[in-house]
Amino acid sequence: MTPALSWTEGRIEDTVGGEDAAALLRELIDGRAPIRAGITGPGGAGKSTLLHELAVALRAAGVEVVTGVDDRTNAENCTQGTTLLVDDAEHLSDDEASALTSLVRADGPHIVLAFRPWPRSDAVARLVDRFGRERPHLVLQYLSVRGIRRWARVLLGDELPDEEVQRVLDLTGGSPRFVDHVLLALRDDGWDLRATTPLPATALERLRHRVDRLDPELRDFIVALAVGFSASGPALAMSARFAGSDLRELMTAARASGVVSPDGALLPIARITVLQSTPAHELWPIQRELVDAVEAAGVPLGDTAVELARHGFRDPRVAEALRSHADDALPTEPVEAWHLYAACIEAGSDVGALAGRRAQAAWSAGDVRAAERLLDGVLTPGEHPDLPRVMKVAGAVWARKGMLRRAADAYAGLAETADPTAAPLAAMTLAMLGEPERSRSILAMAPEMEYPTSSQLAVSLTAEGILDALEGAPDRGLSALLQASSLMNESDESVALPEVPAVLAAHVALNAGELGIAVEALRSATDAAQGGPAFRNRLRLTHALVALRADDPARARALLETATSSHRPLGLRDEVLAHSVRIGLARRTDDLATLVRAWNGARQTVVRMPIDLTALPALAELAIAAARLHESHFVAEPLERAWALLDGLGRAASWSTNLHWAAVQAAILRNDGSDLAAHSTALRDHGEADRVASRLAEAGDVWASALAGDVDLPTVEHAVRDLALAGYPWDASRLAGHAAARAADHQDTLRLLAVARHLHPEGSMLDAQREQVEGVDARHDDGTLSPREREVARLVLEGRTYAEIGASIYISPRTAEHHIARIRRRLGVTTRSDLLARLRVVLDDEDDAR
Repeated sequence: MTPALSWTEGRIEDTVGGEDAAALLRELIDGRAPIRAGITGPGGAGKSTLLHELAVALRAAGVEVVTGVDDRTNAENCTQGTTLLVDDAEHLSDDEASALTSLVRADGPHIVLAFRPWPRSDAVARLVDRFGRERPHLVLQYLSVRGIRRWARVLLGDELPDEEVQRVLDLTGGSPRFVDHVLLALRDDGWDLRATTPLPATALERLRHRVDRLDPELRDFIVALAVGFSASGPALAMSARFAGSDLRELMTAARASGVVSPDGALLPIARITVLQSTPAHELWPIQRELVDAVEAAGVPLGDTAVELARHGFRDPRVAEALRSHADDALPTEPVEAWHLYAACIEAGSDVGALAGRRAQAAWSAGDVRAAERLLDGVLTPGEHPDLPRVMKVAGAVWARKGMLRRAADAYAGLAETADPTAAPLAAMTLAMLGEPERSRSILAMAPEMEYPTSSQLAVSLTAEGILDALEGAPDRGLSALLQASSLMNESDESVALPEVPAVLAAHVALNAGELGIAVEALRSATDAAQGGPAFRNRLRLTHALVALRADDPARARALLETATSSHRPLGLRDEVLAHSVRIGLARRTDDLATLVRAWNGARQTVVRMPIDLTALPALAELAIAAARLHESHFVAEPLERAWALLDGLGRAASWSTNLHWAAVQAAILRNDGSDLAAHSTALRDHGEADRVASRLAEAGDVWASALAGDVDLPTVEHAVRDLALAGYPWDASRLAGHAAARAADHQDTLRLLAVARHLHPEGSMLDAQREQVEGVDARHDDGTLSPREREVARLVLEGRTYAEIGASIYISPRTAEHHIARIRRRLGVTTRSDLLARLRVVLDDEDDAR
């Protein structure tokens, strides 16, 4: 084989059907007996390209090549050893077919015919069949992903990303001709394959030329397929335009032209070409015929309605089909429903009439602001045609913004209209506001739902569960709420809610000291995306608050950062949660500077915080921090509203216990004996009915005694253990630390410090790491304070005694004294006033450096 032949044969192998074509080429060069071969495939499959490459390769090998059927195609010119290449054989006349037939003899030339599967005359059909009996036709297949990638490398000179290769395949079906057009549009016109942008003008012109060359009836058929007629549906048969047409023959012709895939679907690139190049006034009659035909056939428009609306066709039937389609998608696919409602408007639906549905779709998809904007446009005087839906979505939006009273009134108003799905929503919201009697009356008056969905059952169970928890049966209430949460997790339906059952279940579990149950309920709900994207951050922040109570600051911090870094805005209730977690983290690390920054950032939110049952744990955390910072006046009004809510419930033990305990802690920080006694008494009063309150009451008494210097080791250890069992492990470690600082016996101090470290293992591990750092720093007395010394220094600036410093960071008073002595030596000061002045400068400088 000559070098030229080697090169050209390599090119042939790169074409469609290249391996079979390369084998044919070798036979044409080496074969002695005449070879008759057929190459077939639809338009654009690469037949002409392959014939051209064969001609180049044969001539390079010294073989005489004749192309086409003309006057030179006779016995004299096409002798043995010559190769005759004939393209578009399906268009041969009978005379041309007879001339070719006469060359099929023992001393005749090699003949290669390229032809489409359809149409062809009887004479051509006989010739093609004769060739096929001698050897199987070479059937060209469309390009695969691998073939497109390889061809893109040739045309573009670079690799095409995998997603763009797949996009080319989706657009073209792998048709080599259309692959060429798409790649050229990409190379020459910068067409963005990832977007639904129009075809560039030059590419459109090239592609339109292919469509315009088709027979008029076939072109009408292709336009009909582009508009939405289906080859397999009944609409074509019902269309007046094709009443006298042979639809089977038209489909055969369409497949042969290469613009239709083997399954009868129009190639997307051909569809884009037709719709973009055909004037609207020409498309409109065919679109109207499609809708008429579908209606006459009695079948739904389905996805065809979306395409019709997208291309500007307005018709009430299309709009109604889209609305019905969107309504079906709304419960489980809100994003799809949102797009379908948009298409519905494009098809001519009234914007205002769809506002409620679109608001529900926006809420369920997590776009709360879009939902609120839509509601603002319809919540005006006058009756809205979709009022129940509008008010339910509005109630969810108001609840998120902290306006639970307004949400409750909206739900209650719907319940009065005998809407069975509104009553549980009203009952749930009123219960959170501390009105169980009104909640029960609304549930009692509501008609039963005959066939409730899983989500509706979950909402009903949630209402029953929170009411049971309010009415003195917290265990039964928790069971119902956990069942409701599980049902909601399993349901694919997205419902606009004022609160999700997992959050309420977590609060009831938190009241009972069952932190593990609370964590598991929230984790499962987060994994299942309970309530949809609108509740994602609320679940995280509630989980963070529970983690804070469980003395898992790392988990709380991670959840807080995830929620606050989300692009979704927080509602007011969630902002309160975020601030309380941030403040709680700072308080638990005794980082006064961070606590002050966190408090300053929360002040505005604290002043306007809404109060409901789910706000009580956050308020408790804020109340303790306020007492620590001598700013209890900031939480006085929210606390007043919270106690009023609890007073309406008869200060239900399980709901008021945590707030009483926070008041005890705040009283200790303020050294307010009367307040401490009042709330300790309240805890003792609740102790008979609530095991958590009983343990907290005992712990409060022991704490007060310890601060007064009365430390009885067995009593303290018992109180610490019960406090941890009640769901307050961090408070338990603090009690042990405070008692250790005031124990008269050194062995009692060491034992209680060990208890504190056992309850707060993360703090112990951090202490060990800090002491290692201190050991290094101690050998390099360069005036820089170690992390532990900075911590001690800040407590010194707060005016803490050795005992208080030790209690704060779980070290003995003697160790605190050693730290302060070392700080004095490093800073070179002798008097207390000099020490305080120097510490302010050093800590300010180090904070600035960080």
